[in-house]
Amino acid sequence: MPKVGTVEKEQIRDSVWAASARTLTAFNAQALFDLPIMDSVYPCVTSIASGTANVFGSWVQISADVGVGKRLIGAEITPGYGVGVSAFEIEFGEGAAGAEVAIARISGKGYCASSAAYRPMYCYPLWKSLSTNVRLSVRVRNDTANAYGYDVAALIA
Repeated sequence: MPKVGTVEKEQIRDSVWAASARTLTAFNAQALFDLPIMDSVYPCVTSIASGTANVFGSWVQISADVGVGKRLIGAEITPGYGVGVSAFEIEFGEGAAGAEVAIARISGKGYCASSAAYRPMYCYPLWKSLSTNVRLSVRVRNDTANAYGYDVAALIA
């Protein structure tokens, strides 16, 4: 372990004194951690795989205009009925219809055997700043040759 020299000891002492002598002010956890507040105006959408293994389906619009200063901080994904075991990729894109540009991708493995089966929800963290007033869309592909649907909720703040 390295030795702490006289200069370092004085800097540590001065830092401790400065921290202990400052005036405490009220704060809230939001400001302390700089965590955004979730916005509830973005709907959950169902994105359908193409029906061809490993080929993305069509883009599905989540929001025509996300607003200003928004972040995509995560996604909740629920595989549709009948999916069985499949690997999937969910891709988020920005841009006008037909001109979307992928900005984030989530890979996972889902399971749902039948309409009576348990439908698990998967949560994936993301931290992607969105462009101002942009259209946000999502699309999905899986490793099966079936056009399964995946419910996707974008967590935007």
